[in-house]
Amino acid sequence: MGGGYLGAGFSIVKIVMTMMVRDEADIIEAVLEHHRRQGVDHILVTDNGSVDGTREALERFAQSGFVTVWDDPVHRKQQSETVTRMARLAATEYGADWVINADADEFFVAADEASTLRDELRRIDEAVQYVTVQVVNLTGAPAVDGTGLQRLIYRDRRSAQRLVSAGIPFHPTGDAIHRGHAEVSVSQGNHFVSAPNWGDPVPEPRIEVLHLPWRSWAQYERKVRNTGESYRANPDLEPSPRHHGMQDFRRLEQGRLEETYVAKHPLPDEIAELAYVGELVEDRRLAHLAEQTPELVVRDLLYVSDRQAQLARDGRRFTAIEAEYERRLQDLRDSLESVHGSLHVAMLAVAEGKTHIDQRDEQIADLRRQLDAAHRRFAVRLANRLSKYLAPVRGAGRGRDAIGRQAD
Repeated sequence: MGGGYLGAGFSIVKIVMTMMVRDEADIIEAVLEHHRRQGVDHILVTDNGSVDGTREALERFAQSGFVTVWDDPVHRKQQSETVTRMARLAATEYGADWVINADADEFFVAADEASTLRDELRRIDEAVQYVTVQVVNLTGAPAVDGTGLQRLIYRDRRSAQRLVSAGIPFHPTGDAIHRGHAEVSVSQGNHFVSAPNWGDPVPEPRIEVLHLPWRSWAQYERKVRNTGESYRANPDLEPSPRHHGMQDFRRLEQGRLEETYVAKHPLPDEIAELAYVGELVEDRRLAHLAEQTPELVVRDLLYVSDRQAQLARDGRRFTAIEAEYERRLQDLRDSLESVHGSLHVAMLAVAEGKTHIDQRDEQIADLRRQLDAAHRRFAVRLANRLSKYLAPVRGAGRGRDAIGRQAD
């Protein structure tokens, strides 16, 4: 198996990337070209029923031999099984020494701008089976449409408190890069891998991922809708009610997703302040890619400044309401846990013969009534708070005239 740093020279490695994509026409050609320039030898792609031109773009790269494409039109959020299949084929059919399982909004790079992804993978000791690399979100101005490579030019290092106030729960989880292996398994989300006899991963600071999760409102709305409908179509997957993708899907259905999309981005007058304190750090590597290959990107359609400011204010208000509600919901969870505990104690007392049968029935019935009442309060509170705060916004200033302008 290849890989490994040998003295002052480099060993020869073959790098194969996998992707499962759906409706990524605004960025797919740029991300493929980027990884070609970074030294990736071949990319295996499963197109998940794209209808926006993604499939046709993939075919153009397939004609050069750089990409192999399969079609899987079923929308059941089957990423783990699909990527696992491609990762195994990368080893068994394509001779991969290193396999990178990527998303279409991820650009793998060397942390040192003078180096390449290929250079850094060659340097890794051959005893290492897989590494984890940091994922960095890029941010900047929001837009109605566009790829955003020349607009999203700041590494997002905002504090946890600032992130939460912007409606972002946390910084992204790292990604895994692994040796080619016929029995590898890739988790949902591509963040973790496993294979027989593999130990723990090794952090690799010389490689990182530049991530563009919120490129435009058009892209984000489509992504959230696709994700939510796919999860609903697969009864075998049960994401938590607090899963960020499903939370966004509920926001979409309730008519408040655009506000929360815009609120994720710093306002123009905040950028200088955040840059001064080191919470935004300029990184123009993807902007340079766009300048060199303008035919591969979609031009940005920006929000009118007043419209952006209004959406951001509403989005931050929604975020604050959600945070307050989450605190109240946690109190309710604690109350439910207490009721469940009391019910358990009562049933144990009955089982041990410490409580008369009539007392048992009365205690258990009362505790169950408390439990049912708590669930009803939860549902009513949620409905009331959403209707209270959404109605004024929907009734005032939700006109969509003059929403944007073409970027220069």
